Amino acid sequence: MNNPVFQFFSKVKINPLFWLIIGLSIITGHFREIILLFLAVFIHEMGHYAGAHLFQWRVKKIELFPFGGVAEVEEHGNRPFREEVIVTLLGPVQHLWLMLAAFFLFQLGWWNPQDFEWFIKMNVTLLVFNLLPVWPLDGGKLMFAAAASIFPFKKAHTVFLLTSFSIMLILFFSFLPRDPLHLNLWLVTIFLGVSHYIEWKRRQFVFLRFLMSRIADDRRSGWLTKPIHVPSDAALYDVISLFRKGVRHFIVIQASETNRIVEEKQVLNMFFSSNQVRCAIGHLFR
Repeated sequence: MNNPVFQFFSKVKINPLFWLIIGLSIITGHFREIILLFLAVFIHEMGHYAGAHLFQWRVKKIELFPFGGVAEVEEHGNRPFREEVIVTLLGPVQHLWLMLAAFFLFQLGWWNPQDFEWFIKMNVTLLVFNLLPVWPLDGGKLMFAAAASIFPFKKAHTVFLLTSFSIMLILFFSFLPRDPLHLNLWLVTIFLGVSHYIEWKRRQFVFLRFLMSRIADDRRSGWLTKPIHVPSDAALYDVISLFRKGVRHFIVIQASETNRIVEEKQVLNMFFSSNQVRCAIGHLFR
């Protein structure tokens, strides 16, 4: 079925931690609060999905956590910067209209002051938290997109993860002295730490997917074209590591006599079809 609403529901998974929180909330009599939290997180992810559907992104899974959601997409770093920013921001902006709707309900007398204040605080917390520049939060995705617009993709990914992990530690140790036994602080930090560890271990895999998608995906309208100048003794892998997101390259191999120009696709095909990734590019393209 091609109905986008049905497709969205079919991709949504609720993390076991969220089920635990839901169960505890029901037992302790906080059923209404957990329903409102679930609704806010759900609408947040619907915003992301709407943007992904608009740009025809391939969404594999959407997992809901108590503090937000994580969408797993099959777009491997070659989507336009503009699309990534829009899809990422369409999640957090949902909290703005939710708070506005709550304000109108409060003004109409349909919501008491205590519930209104709690709902506003919850949405502000979700909004601010998700915009933190930490992986895999929305703010982290924006920071990675910004890094990829400055550095080659491989370097951007490494620099971003190191920066993101450092920010996470700074935030954790800043809040820890205030309440060392705060369960949510520990749970969120553990989740973010594990996410960083997994993404760090997957660095090479992420880079290879980025390269493979450049071969398979011909949707490159609006891409800049930039040369990469390398000496003839540069290793093929080192040349590939200079590829940038959103940029179509051609390789200028500098030699003592004449320069040789090689198309990006030729270099990528050589990279994936040969076992000579450490071989000098001047030797491979003579």
